[in-house]
Amino acid sequence: MVFNFDAAARRELPPALCIKEDMNQFEALCKLASDENWCWNLFCTTCGHMHFRYAFSELAAGKSPTDPNWLVHGRYTRYSNRLGPLPRSYTEEQKERKHGICGEADISSIASNCKFPDWLGYLGLVLNHMNSRSVSYKALSSIWASQLADLVSSNTPIHVRLEEVAKGSGVLNIKDLENCESDMMHNI
Repeated sequence: MVFNFDAAARRELPPALCIKEDMNQFEALCKLASDENWCWNLFCTTCGHMHFRYAFSELAAGKSPTDPNWLVHGRYTRYSNRLGPLPRSYTEEQKERKHGICGEADISSIASNCKFPDWLGYLGLVLNHMNSRSVSYKALSSIWASQLADLVSSNTPIHVRLEEVAKGSGVLNIKDLENCESDMMHNI
């Protein structure tokens, strides 16, 4: 079922946006980012992947891209008046909230609804910006590793690594996502 926006909100949204009601906040964010071609380059010196930085703050505040008053969209770039300065870091409380939201996301749904390899970049931004030594971050890594293991070839080094992380040995990192991408590219 497609989320029904009111008429005023619909005028504000790009026509291609089709977020399903049953998506969790991070899944909806990934779909929005994919539809609007948000920058996910960790080292971008032009925009600094600002849409994601603001969106992460909004998610941590309990908002969702399915909300009619969601402000973060690709065509907008002047958020400081409405959302404050560009977030450069996040509090542990914000990270904990994001870990919970992202841990409930269905990665196979993200993969099927978003452009490849962009969706892996979205996961990478979470790993980069929400990294912590907390139990919730380790749990997020375990959950995501388990789901990613289902998407890569079995009996490969990345599959073995993901299974180890899924069992609690270590946490996911950007290199793991790069290895997932390489494996998936070979299976296209």
